[in-house]
Amino acid sequence: MIKLLRRAARRSRQGSGVFVLAIAAALAAVPPPASAADSYPSQPIRLIVPFSPGGAVDVYARIIAPALGKELGQSIVVDNRPGASGIIGTEAVARAPADGYTLLVGNIATFAINPVIYKNNPFDPLKQLAPITKTVVVNYVLVVNPAKVPARTAADLISYAKAHPGSLSYGSSGTGSMQQMAAALFEARTQTKMLHVPYKGTGALLGDLVAGHVDMIFADQGTMMQQVKAGKLAVLGVGGLRRVPEYPDIPTLAEAANLPGFEVVAWQGLAGPAKLPADVIDRLNRAINKVQADKDVRARLLEAGLVPDAGTPEEFRRYIAAELRKWGKVASDLGIKAD
Repeated sequence: MIKLLRRAARRSRQGSGVFVLAIAAALAAVPPPASAADSYPSQPIRLIVPFSPGGAVDVYARIIAPALGKELGQSIVVDNRPGASGIIGTEAVARAPADGYTLLVGNIATFAINPVIYKNNPFDPLKQLAPITKTVVVNYVLVVNPAKVPARTAADLISYAKAHPGSLSYGSSGTGSMQQMAAALFEARTQTKMLHVPYKGTGALLGDLVAGHVDMIFADQGTMMQQVKAGKLAVLGVGGLRRVPEYPDIPTLAEAANLPGFEVVAWQGLAGPAKLPADVIDRLNRAINKVQADKDVRARLLEAGLVPDAGTPEEFRRYIAAELRKWGKVASDLGIKAD
């Protein structure tokens, strides 16, 4: 290219057009800089799940990993990093190189609840993570122990709670968990007062709920409906704004309790470290959207109680911001804090 430019310069006395054309030809001969996505991925990708195996986030990761790996042409390794309500695994991703080979499969707790309830939360999800896409919604249901709670509708439950303040107890998998936040929002909207009983996990909580040691719980549809079908628990409503296709006869809590706009759903999403290249984000986003649209993958997700809901990175960023505001207000109004 240098020789071509020198030759053009010597000929420039014959006319400026020759020099300009020579420069254009030289530049055209230079290949464009390679995009990060052109060679991505060139090695295995780690999906960090910041929770123990067996939970909804882990289930999603293990359903999606083989199909995503096939779509990207690389193996996907699911890496469970539990601890501190998801903070340990999330922080590991936030501190990882922004090369697209360490990704977070997080949920409402990691993206929207931990940042507003933990005083010393070590990261800001919108500054230290790069949202890629929302992935699935996990429908929540309100269930009660039918032997302990004399209510078969959400409206009856509210009436009973108002007549007996503090007598109804609800369980959760821990302070600041989605289960507690959902019940707290319900209390705020219905102007009722109930007793929070935190557990260290859902397993022990479910046993005590069935045994009647706690009265009610907001929890994921997939787990709770098994107990409802077995006749051990009674369901009073679903937390989404629309009835779920699998159970069309179960009303939403918004309609059953006359709470317009009331919504309690868990959700999951995919993110990487901040400064993840835009073309890598786009590559991953397109891959997830394609994989989740596959009939077999979609069926497996729905069977697990995970409703596919992928979109664009911008939509996911806006959604996280809205959820931070929503749950931040609940935590502030009710004084919910965690150490």
